[in-house]
Amino acid sequence: MSSILTRASNIRRVVQAAEPDNLAASEETGMSKSTLLGVLVVLLSLAAWAGEESKSSQAALSKEAKITMEQAQKTALTKEAGKIQSKEIEREKGKLIYSFDIKMADGVHEVNVDAMTGEVVEDTVESAAAEAKEKAADKKQKTSEKAAPPSN
Repeated sequence: MSSILTRASNIRRVVQAAEPDNLAASEETGMSKSTLLGVLVVLLSLAAWAGEESKSSQAALSKEAKITMEQAQKTALTKEAGKIQSKEIEREKGKLIYSFDIKMADGVHEVNVDAMTGEVVEDTVESAAAEAKEKAADKKQKTSEKAAPPSN
């Protein structure tokens, strides 16, 4: 999460520096327009790469699973017959799961289905604060997984 915030902050600085009022100041510090443009291109490329990295990790996790996303979704909707807001495969507490956020009358249910057995392992109603906290923790974990060298 912090690396994403850092990238966003850096992009904001570059964009602010490229504004007409700030160009004179950036020229005084030795930063040319082409340097600013180059930095902006690099930062945007990194952001795009991070999005692709997430997709590839989802694909890699899917290959490990014994059941498909579709089978897990059917199981989750049998447990909570609502509208799916989001779905993903992830490793949570060492276990490979499919996670579904399902909109119900009493709130958003997070239904987790074991990706190996197809059994529902969790069905909880999430508050908005709990959902935001979980998303932040997921991003932090994904960032640390990217930084760690692959284990062979």
